[in-house]
This record gives sequence, C-alpha cells and structure tokens, in this order.
Amino acid sequence: MREALILIVSTIADIATDAVVGALNKRGAAHVRINTEDLPFERTASLHYANADNDFAADAYGGTPSTVWYRRMRSPSRPHSMDQGIYDFCLRENRAALLGGLLALETRWMSHPAAIWQAEFKPFQLRVAERIGLQIPPTIISNDPDAIRRMYTDFGPLIVKSASSGHLSIGDQGFAIYTTRLAEEHLEFLDEARLAPSIYQKLIPKRFDIRVTCIGEEQLFAAAIHSQTDPAATIDWRQTINPNLPHSKVDLPPSLVEQLRTLMRQLNLKFGCIDLIQTLDDDYVFLEVNPSGQWLWLDDQLELGISDAIASWLEGETS
Repeated sequence: MREALILIVSTIADIATDAVVGALNKRGAAHVRINTEDLPFERTASLHYANADNDFAADAYGGTPSTVWYRRMRSPSRPHSMDQGIYDFCLRENRAALLGGLLALETRWMSHPAAIWQAEFKPFQLRVAERIGLQIPPTIISNDPDAIRRMYTDFGPLIVKSASSGHLSIGDQGFAIYTTRLAEEHLEFLDEARLAPSIYQKLIPKRFDIRVTCIGEEQLFAAAIHSQTDPAATIDWRQTINPNLPHSKVDLPPSLVEQLRTLMRQLNLKFGCIDLIQTLDDDYVFLEVNPSGQWLWLDDQLELGISDAIASWLEGETS
C-alpha cells in the first residue's frame, strides 16, 4: 500500500498555504508543494502514461496523490530576453500539462479545479444561493445605463462591484477594484459603464460583515467583522487601513448553517470563504463565496484554528 501523499498546487506568494504546510509538517504528513510560478523556468515536470503500474503521476508529483489541494495558480514573470508571443505560448503549454495531469487524477480534492472555475462566476453563485433559499440583495448585472438608472429609481443608493475577480492590471501595476457605493451624482457618468457589465445591488445597512470559512462537509468557522466602526470599511471592509479593526467569533443560526452547507454541496466545493451581511434586523444576506479565499488574519486575531482544520481534512481525518 502506498503512503498517503498530499499534493498542494499553490503559489510562492500565498502565506496561507505556508501556514497549512507548517501544520502538515508538525503532523509528519507526506506532502509535495508545487508553486506554479516555478513552471517552466525553475522546475520541470513529466507525466508518464505508459508505466507498468499505470502510475503516470509519479514523476510529476513525487508519487500518486491521495489528496490534492488545488489552491491557486500564478504565472512567472517573463524573462526580458523572451518574446511576448513565445512567453504566452510557453505559459499555455505548461498550464495545459499541469492542469491536464491534475484533471486526470482520481483522488480526493479540495476542491476540484472545474468546481472552482465554475464557482468563481459571481452571477452563477447568486443564482444557486437564491435557489436554495438564501436571502440575496436585489441585483442587476448589466452594462445598460438605462437599466442601472431604473434600478436606482426602484431601490435608491446601490453598491457596484465587478462581476469577476476584481483585479485590474495597467502596464506593470495591479489594482484592486473594491465594492463601491453608487450615489445619485454618479448616474450621469453611467455611459462609461457600457464597456464592462458589473454587479449592481441595493445598498443594505448592516450591523456586521460576516465571513464564514467552510472546510469539507461539516466545518464552518464564522467571524463578525465590525466594519461599521471604521468609515473606510463601511461599504467594503477590505479598504480599512486599521490593523486592529475589531472582529469577533459568532454562532450562526442552525438553519443558516444548513443552507451554507447546502450551498457548498451545490457548488461542489470542499473549501470556500462566504461573505454575508448581518442586517440591522439581524437577518443574514448572502453576498458571495470565494472558492480560494483568505483566512489567515482570522486565525491570527481569533485563534479559530482554520489552518489546522485544513491540514486535518487533507490528511483525511475529517470529511
């Protein structure tokens, strides 16, 4: 019988992966980490499909993984001497080889790449959440200025956020696109919205932002982010510059917990970070789920033990 092997596909820049690897090291768990920036300039990989034991993954991953944690991918920088077209081709070929090999594995996943790619579409998430009974904000996804203005007339102030990841690159610089309040004075500039459909939602007053980290079938770690205590964080708590923005552990209503578990099953995710609003009336409104979200600051502030829980799942100790 082969020794259980955990394969981790991540990036060198992801410190959350570092924390889980540290937990696996303490447990003495056999694992291999692939930092995707290393391909192809710092690392090679071979997939053999004709081995006598049909173990085509051995050369690429150091063995046949019993569990794969597909965290995220990141491209290496282009060497200055390399033509842009050749660089793009090499990235496509390496991505095809790595992902093609991964998709062929019959193993335990956190989470399967196809499930992650599908769940990253926010319009899809919203429809699934609404279908299982989670409350969502009144929403329009549009680049039609007239439709957006009608939405404002019907619901008053709105928020607007990107329909994708919310990152923008201009030249060599990267920018985060935060959730923003759309006020009446912004309506005259909506013709600029034609180029990129965005998500427009009713602005819902909130008591707290709630971050729920889900691991496997059962484990949920819920934290309240006291975003309304900081003027910079009232719309999007990620805009705070306060390292001591208050957080607290919370217990969610059992019915909501079951709905969130159902959502994760419907999305075929074994890991996800769900963002909710707790309203002034103590209702809960679903915003989105990030299938590759961050949690490390919650472990640091609240000692939730999320990194250890991920390591436990990867070792097969929890379902």
